[in-house]
Amino acid sequence: MEKSNRGIMLAAAPAAMAALVLGLIAPGTALLGTQATTDSVGPHGYVVVTVTRDGQEIYRHEDHNLITNAGKDFISAQLGSTSPGANGANYIALSADTGAPAAGDTTLTGEITTGGLARTQGAYAHTNGQSTYTVSNTFTASATHNNVQKAGLFTAGTGGTMMAENTFTAVSLANGDQLTITWTITLT
Repeated sequence: MEKSNRGIMLAAAPAAMAALVLGLIAPGTALLGTQATTDSVGPHGYVVVTVTRDGQEIYRHEDHNLITNAGKDFISAQLGSTSPGANGANYIALSADTGAPAAGDTTLTGEITTGGLARTQGAYAHTNGQSTYTVSNTFTASATHNNVQKAGLFTAGTGGTMMAENTFTAVSLANGDQLTITWTITLT
């Protein structure tokens, strides 16, 4: 029995040595340029939508959002350009459009411009040292709105770059209802 264990140990030793040598060589090849290494940094968005009627929350939706192609370009310019935009992406717009968000979208189809749901600048919040920031706004409907189900995050009160877009389950608002949108952007 002792002989067979010794044989297994002797057979395993070359394999262990080969693994050790490979482990020592592989990282060195990255330094020699045969393997590329990159940092994985990218924005990830998350949206929370709530509706409050008579002081009670009657609707809640949470979901990841789509960062548009134009939004990625905007983020890149803000982070790396010598002439970034004058304003961050902190304007929130709403729509009743049923179309799915697409990376190539540059406008929010069917954007609502009346009845208390017009595009408005949200409140920006960030804690130094954290990898997230939020942009939020509470809209108060001054008219009835049916099937509100899409939101966009823009760089301006009119026009501008749409950085992010999200759809949520359609909700109808009565006069006086409050709809709160909170975008959370995470940089990883």
